[in-house]
Amino acid sequence: MRTMTVFSMPFYSGFKKPLNICLPFKAYLFSLAFMFAAMPAHAAKEDEAVTVLFADLKLNDDSWTLNAAFNVRLNRTQEEALKKGISLYFVTEVELDRKRDWWFNEDVTIASRIGRLNYNPLTRRYQLESVDGYKAYDTLFEALAELGRIESWAIVPKKSLKQGNHYLASIRMRLDRGQLSKPLQINALASGKWEVEGEWHEWEITP
Repeated sequence: MRTMTVFSMPFYSGFKKPLNICLPFKAYLFSLAFMFAAMPAHAAKEDEAVTVLFADLKLNDDSWTLNAAFNVRLNRTQEEALKKGISLYFVTEVELDRKRDWWFNEDVTIASRIGRLNYNPLTRRYQLESVDGYKAYDTLFEALAELGRIESWAIVPKKSLKQGNHYLASIRMRLDRGQLSKPLQINALASGKWEVEGEWHEWEITP
C-alpha cells in the first residue's frame, strides 16, 4: 500500500506590516511562477516510456490470474548497451489491496517477476529469459513485445478474494538499475538516461 504524508507548518502572524518587496524582485517571482506553470505535469520521454496497454485479473480454476501487456521502449543509450553485451533486467510488480472506507486499504498480496534481456553478437539475436523460459528474437522490437506480454500469471488463490469486497489492483514495469554494474549505476544517477519506469496502473475488482 502506498501512502503519502502531508506536513504542515504553523502560520506566523508576528508581522505588523506587509513585507515591502521591490518591484524588480516581484517581477522575477512572477516570471518564475509563469515558467513553472507552463511546464507539463509529467514530461515523460517517448523513447524511455513504459506504458500499460491493458491489464486484467480473472478467476481461473483455483487462482486469480493476470493477463497484461506493456509497451516498452528503450533509448539509444540502452540499445547501445545491449549491443555491447550488457544485460537489462526488467521487474514487473503487482499489488492487490482490499479497499476499506474507514481505514487504509488492506494488503492482500505483492508479487513480482523479472525478465532478463540481452544481445548475442554471435547469433545477432536478442535473448529474453523469464519465468516462461528462454526465447530468442531477430529484432529488438520482437523481444520488447514479448517482454511486455504477461499471460496467466497466478497472483493469489481463489479464496484470497471474498465475494462482496472491493479490491484495488496495481501494476507497473521498471528497469532494475541495481542489476547494472557499479560504473553504470553511477552513470544512471548522474545522467538520467537509464530511467525506464512506468507509472502505476490501477483498476478495481469486485468478485
